[in-house]
Amino acid sequence: MNNNQIIKATIQEKIEKKDVNKYDFLILKLNNEEVIFVFSDKVNKERWNWLEPGKEYNFTLEEGKKGNKLLLDFEIEINT
Repeated sequence: MNNNQIIKATIQEKIEKKDVNKYDFLILKLNNEEVIFVFSDKVNKERWNWLEPGKEYNFTLEEGKKGNKLLLDFEIEINT
């Protein structure tokens, strides 16, 4: 479960939600039909605005307790 995965994908949809404890989190739906969850204890909330639909990113992920993909880090993919 400690194996980090790096994928390259484009965000199709960005959904902001609150959990049962009223903490904010994001759901990112990707062009490859995968879904990533973003939590402030993994990625600083100040960086969340940098995640924009229609842009391609390199995502560093870890597998959560229920098999969900959790975002650890990201960088914008720059096409040269």
